[in-house]
Amino acid sequence: MLVREIMTTSPVTVRRRTPVKVALAQLRDHHITAMPVVTSAGRVCGVVAEIDLIRDRVLPDPRAHVLPPAAEPDQPPAHVEDVMSPVTVAVRENAEVSVVVDTMAERSLKSLPVLDDDDLLVGVVSRSDVARALARDDEAVEKELSALVSELGHPDWLVVVANGSVVMTGPTTPKDRALAEAAAATVAGVTRVRINQPELSPISEE
Repeated sequence: MLVREIMTTSPVTVRRRTPVKVALAQLRDHHITAMPVVTSAGRVCGVVAEIDLIRDRVLPDPRAHVLPPAAEPDQPPAHVEDVMSPVTVAVRENAEVSVVVDTMAERSLKSLPVLDDDDLLVGVVSRSDVARALARDDEAVEKELSALVSELGHPDWLVVVANGSVVMTGPTTPKDRALAEAAAATVAGVTRVRINQPELSPISEE
């Protein structure tokens, strides 16, 4: 799978001078936890997450304390630029999803900006995008892969999918097996590939 096949296109974004409250409303309305901060030219200059926007904005409740707060709280940050984080990791739209998942796991990231060859934002790929792809119905995966190998000139190859695991019967040569495995790896929802050798008919003795 490639990032461009599962990413969220036309992602929700904010500008540096977007008010924090407006940014919070966008996260709420779109049911997301973070979003890129972009310039007027469409270049990513940061990322802002829920925790960045809510930190230092909740007042202490005096009902939870014996004594009221001793000092007046500081004015909370007003704009996204005051709380956003710089972008340290971004991915290309043709990157492999398997590599992106490793990056997310290593850095504890929930989403990553996706850039084109001109470094312009074209999407966002998140853990939920990957989860959605992996949760595809087996029947849909089987149908897509069967159509793909047929287009590649092998309509006789049998494809069976169970829990994302593909068993393909038909490829016999090393070249065909490599083609079958490569085709399966491009289909969203495939988690494992096994190639079965077709049974050979016994030679009758006269």
